[in-house]
Amino acid sequence: MKKVIKSVAVAIVSVAMLSSCSTTTPIAATSNPVGNKCGQASTTRILGFGGSANIGINKAAKNAGITKISHVDYSTYSFLGIYSKYTTRVYGE
Repeated sequence: MKKVIKSVAVAIVSVAMLSSCSTTTPIAATSNPVGNKCGQASTTRILGFGGSANIGINKAAKNAGITKISHVDYSTYSFLGIYSKYTTRVYGE
């Protein structure tokens, strides 16, 4: 019985450690050259609450002083659905 409980505990801890997910998705691309600037706008949510509502392309471009956008990526990271981070990255000149 002790071996079963120990095995279940090890399985639960292993699943918890490996239950994070991160994805990056390309959103848009233009014919502008890939500049040397990268701007980002991020927000963090805990249990689905909190965070900024403005993580758009315009905000990310303004954060880096980008006027000619080359391409845009969107990233999400989640750990057990408890902690989530959303980021928009804009590249250009």
